[in-house]
Amino acid sequence: MNKSYLSSLLILSAVLTPALLGQDSASTNVAELVSPADVTVSSSSPEATVDLSSATKPTAAGADPVVPVRYISAKPFSAVGVDVKVGAGGIGFDVATPLGRKFNLRGTGYFFRYNTSITEDYVTYGGELQLASGGGSLDWFPFGGSFRLSAGFMAYNGNQLTGSATVNPDDSFTLNDTTYYSSATDPIHASGTLHLGSKAAPTFGFGWGNIVPRKASKHFSVPVEIGFAYVGYPHLSLSFIGSTCDEFGEACQTVESNPTFQQDLAAQRSKYQDDLSALRFYPILSIGFGYRF
Repeated sequence: MNKSYLSSLLILSAVLTPALLGQDSASTNVAELVSPADVTVSSSSPEATVDLSSATKPTAAGADPVVPVRYISAKPFSAVGVDVKVGAGGIGFDVATPLGRKFNLRGTGYFFRYNTSITEDYVTYGGELQLASGGGSLDWFPFGGSFRLSAGFMAYNGNQLTGSATVNPDDSFTLNDTTYYSSATDPIHASGTLHLGSKAAPTFGFGWGNIVPRKASKHFSVPVEIGFAYVGYPHLSLSFIGSTCDEFGEACQTVESNPTFQQDLAAQRSKYQDDLSALRFYPILSIGFGYRF
């Protein structure tokens, strides 16, 4: 082998070696990035062919797609919610609308009526309970959730209790710790009406549940309310008609013309008034079921 031929081989080796090394490195890097299933070998060619189009992009394992929470508009009067409820005021309902993100304007109404009649110790009692009220309130949700504070007014207070009693002839009854006997010919009849406070009153309360939920996906709610209305002292009217006698059925006298009876009646009315003074704080306690339209 002459020197010129040896020199040519050395030069050719120097030129081809880097190219071959670079090709091996590139093939190794590609093979590391794809799975064995992505590498196919053609029967007509001894060379491996890499399919990069089916390579899977890396994703976080177990990650769920994040769905953003949508809220309804908090502009005044942009929505309306209603509920039906039962509580100390009777059977009622609410209608509410937002005034802002954390404020609602709410109207309330109650109604209920009940009649009964019983006889006890020879005295027949009849009574009727009438509950009727209506008003409005401003509800504040300080934390933006279901808890609320409420302040408002009772625009109409028709809550009252009426009753009557009839004492059988010749039977006794007690008034201001004094015993009287009903006349055999003109028996005693009593009637009374209890008005639970003034016609209008301020209200205060707190509770849970927003009948105008701010989340767009939520429509139902279970509102609970606790509070009171300061209706003032109740007013009791109590009257008697008929005649009373002594224990022998004699010395009969109408109650209107008997000054002792009238004094005992006034004293008994005052006692009843004091016993009922706690009702100046009329309770607000209710639970309901609401829906936002």
